[in-house]
Amino acid sequence: MKIIVGAVISRYPYVPGIAWTWIHRILGLQKLGHEVFVIEEIAPRWCVDAYGRTCDFEHSINRKLFQDTMQRFGLMDRACQIYNHGVDTFGLSLASLVALSKEADLIINMSGHVSTECVLSNIKRRVYVDEDPVYTQLWHAEYNEDLNFKMHDVFFSVGLNIGTAYTPIPDCGVEWHHFLPPVMLEYWPLHIEPSCERFTTIASWSQFGDLRYRGAWYRSKAEEFKRFVQLPKRVTQELEIALKSDHKDAGIRLLRKNGWILSEATQIADLSSYQKYIVQSRAEIGIAKNAYVKGCSGWFSDRSTHYLASGKPVLAQSTGIERWLPTGHGLLTFRNMEEAVAGVERINQNYVAHCRAAREFAEEYLDYRKVLPKMLELSWAKA
Repeated sequence: MKIIVGAVISRYPYVPGIAWTWIHRILGLQKLGHEVFVIEEIAPRWCVDAYGRTCDFEHSINRKLFQDTMQRFGLMDRACQIYNHGVDTFGLSLASLVALSKEADLIINMSGHVSTECVLSNIKRRVYVDEDPVYTQLWHAEYNEDLNFKMHDVFFSVGLNIGTAYTPIPDCGVEWHHFLPPVMLEYWPLHIEPSCERFTTIASWSQFGDLRYRGAWYRSKAEEFKRFVQLPKRVTQELEIALKSDHKDAGIRLLRKNGWILSEATQIADLSSYQKYIVQSRAEIGIAKNAYVKGCSGWFSDRSTHYLASGKPVLAQSTGIERWLPTGHGLLTFRNMEEAVAGVERINQNYVAHCRAAREFAEEYLDYRKVLPKMLELSWAKA
């Protein structure tokens, strides 16, 4: 098939973990024998220079980041940045893109990112991929945000409970299919090293605003970190957060006061340094957004896929994934402080076995050769 993948890759500051997530889908589809193209749309307000100052599209860091990422994987001749809905492009021309859209069988549109009508309207089959379960549904159903659902035929979510009876979150009148973030294992060789010291994670403090639904608030990751702020005092294990936020924030100061080791996430500035950070970690300690937890969304972290594939155990806050996935070996979950403490101890008591189990989980549930064919099958099931 001829497939277009639409995703945000170069929005500043660059987030290499997210870029890796899209790369796995793009290259995975290629390896499966499909002809794959990449589109990123850029709004004028996103364009900044290397110092974060507003600038024009031609001189923006966004353009360079997109080019560097595409060139690293030999994708530049099949890629396009659309600036301001077609005022300008980088890579493929708008005319070439429109012609391509008329030939394309499918677009896999991350969070409905591609919205330029002269491109999107021509594609035979349009797949919307929800990367922010609970937020996506509440923005649409409660806050009347136009997420362009009407231009899509099939809907997927990384929230494994979205659209089921196991969550109070509305389905927005569409049928949600579920999938796990695919990974190309060859990019994440097994690395078991018991001398690695710290459980780590990479986090945004308050990326989205709080939402209210039926009298309940659904909040950011900061809310959940407050619940587990004393975890370092309860375990004999170093816990580190690479944080994208203002370290002067009162909540972040409280983390430091309670023994969390805080590093600067902006120093993990490219794809290679992101991989290095994970390889040097002992395991992941994953705190989820309050909305994911309270909404029992079944959200599964794309970042955790990279830890698991590398043979790094993941101790993740429960969002309801246990209903669908085996946990307890390699991938462990916790709902409260006592379970978090027990999870840390359990991983450390039999560390190498949990490392091997983490990799085995990735091979069984996250391998692109298993995830992507099923996604494509469901995308055409009712065409």
